[in-house]
Amino acid sequence: MTEWQCLLDNWNADQVRMAEFIDLAKRYTDFSELTTPMLNEFIEKIIVHEGSGRGKQRRKRLDFYFNFIGAFEVPADIVTPMEQEAERRQREEQAEKEERSQVLAQVRYERYEQERREFTARKRAGLLTPEEQAEEERRLERNRAYQKKQRDKKKASQRSKPRKRSLEELAKLDRAGADLTPEEAGRLAAHRRMKAAQHKAWRDRQKAAQPPKPQQRTLKELAECSEAGLPLTPEEAERLEAHRNRKKAALQDLKARAETDPAAAAELAQQRAQQSEAVKKSRQKMYADAAAGDPEAQARYERFLAAKRENYHRKKQAEAEAVQAS
Repeated sequence: MTEWQCLLDNWNADQVRMAEFIDLAKRYTDFSELTTPMLNEFIEKIIVHEGSGRGKQRRKRLDFYFNFIGAFEVPADIVTPMEQEAERRQREEQAEKEERSQVLAQVRYERYEQERREFTARKRAGLLTPEEQAEEERRLERNRAYQKKQRDKKKASQRSKPRKRSLEELAKLDRAGADLTPEEAGRLAAHRRMKAAQHKAWRDRQKAAQPPKPQQRTLKELAECSEAGLPLTPEEAERLEAHRNRKKAALQDLKARAETDPAAAAELAQQRAQQSEAVKKSRQKMYADAAAGDPEAQARYERFLAAKRENYHRKKQAEAEAVQAS
């Protein structure tokens, strides 16, 4: 009942407002001049919306709010056929006028472009008169001044950007351990990658321009050749001997330090264990290869046995000489 009563009250209020508006309209059914008091009695407010389009095509929407009835729009069904025909003819005339304007504008543009092409051809050929040359210089000067003005205007409207630090400054800060922004770190990393690529390309060019050097055999290959009794060049023999001397000197130094330094003693014990394990694995591989029929492994095994027998006889002879001397 409450909801219905509210609807009924609203309907009654609308009826009252409608009656008041009809009474107001009846007072002005016949008039020849629109006066300010009439507008004040009829219109409550007018809302002007933002325009759209340009030139003759620019349009704005106006919302009229009348007293007593609020917003009002003329219904389309009360527009007469004569008004519709007049509006159609007006649209057609406007379309024809716009089409003629576009055709004329296109003709003017093509004529202007043809004149500019002819002028440019005569300018490149050096056939301009002094007056035309002076006018062209003035035109170019005006164009440059206008472009400079536009650039200055655009630059003034933009916020000033902070100065970027140079790559040299970023490299110094990075070496000093200073913090860089992610963007600066990315720039510096990209620059270093580019410089590294350029340096690599330069090294490749230098290497390609040099004559190829003979490939040197590794120290392991030289040691295997020496054990197998194969000849070595003087340079290879010198390299192998220098390597062995360095290893002996390092081992003697480690043994001397191991007598007083626990860390050196542990390192010496670790080296001996690694050497023993390596010798064990090498001999097991030699035994397996020799048993499989590998000629090189069999020759190594024969040399190993011969050296072992020689060491055994040398040890026995030394013991015998020691007994005789005692």
